Amino acid sequence: MFNAMLNISSFFSRLMLALLLTIAITDQAQAEYGSEAAVKTAFLYNFFKFIDWPEAATNQKSYRLCTTDNDQLGESLLVLESKTIGGKPMDIHRAINGNDLKNCHMVFIDSSINAAAIIRELKGLPVVTVSDKPNFVDQGGMIGLVQTDNRLSFEINLDAINNEGIHISAQLLKLAKRVHVTK
Repeated sequence: MFNAMLNISSFFSRLMLALLLTIAITDQAQAEYGSEAAVKTAFLYNFFKFIDWPEAATNQKSYRLCTTDNDQLGESLLVLESKTIGGKPMDIHRAINGNDLKNCHMVFIDSSINAAAIIRELKGLPVVTVSDKPNFVDQGGMIGLVQTDNRLSFEINLDAINNEGIHISAQLLKLAKRVHVTK
């Protein structure tokens, strides 16, 4: 009887230790995920500061940052709701698809989404496409967020940007890890 109680006690001790480890690992993963989302959000905000859209796009009363489904940015986007760019407020629109993307200034395309279809849909429009999808700029995207050695940086497809009448500041081009130009 005593051995049975000792085995039960030992079992519950191991179970509690496993639960505590699971909680600790989950909390750390969420903190790392949250900080990555915050860094990506900061990149998006700062991109707005260094981009000039054609006059028709800047005549609107606000700048629209849109995200596709599963944007993985979580609550970090809430910080941008109180920000302004050149005196104009930012409007954040999440889980936008189809024709509604055409009304955005910038679209963050989650890596799990078919980016090629969105790029084709926005062709000919002054909408900056940004994604963390691998090789995004090589697939026609405008700004690709890339992770190298635990650091987030970005690449720019200057051809795609110039084709839509959008101008990127030379300062932003200097900060890019790579500028893709085919001409």
